Amino acid sequence: MKRADRIFAFIGLVLSCWLVFESLKFDYMTTYTPGPGFHPLWLGVCLGLLSLALMADTFRRRGGLKDEEKRLPGEKSLLRVGLILLFTAGFALSMTTLGFIPTVILFVFLVLFVLERYSLFKSILYSGIMSGAIFLIFRYWLNVALPKGWLGL
Repeated sequence: MKRADRIFAFIGLVLSCWLVFESLKFDYMTTYTPGPGFHPLWLGVCLGLLSLALMADTFRRRGGLKDEEKRLPGEKSLLRVGLILLFTAGFALSMTTLGFIPTVILFVFLVLFVLERYSLFKSILYSGIMSGAIFLIFRYWLNVALPKGWLGL
């Protein structure tokens, strides 16, 4: 497992270097908002730091993994991963149709209610709060226009 982690960390480092290098071709800031180079730069920096941490962890660990740790995740774990990928794909595809606010509310609600088993009330409450907070940050603090759907939200 250490060898696979080292290979994955190396791939992550190469990808992060490529992201940072390519992001420098774009403007970091435009008049008062993040430019097209902002997100890829910080994504590359974060990926590079996490890859370095994984690489350091593989050299720090001693001994092999126990037999229980060598198995693949169970069916429930794979189902959760499949559902989160499905929810994320639905989020990306419905953003321009439904708009930002309803899409984020629906996405967070589904994750909390279906995957995390929160109560209906908490799921609705937290999804509304999170959607509102994200909207306020992007719309008023960063002055970024968010997608509006057919509801105008």
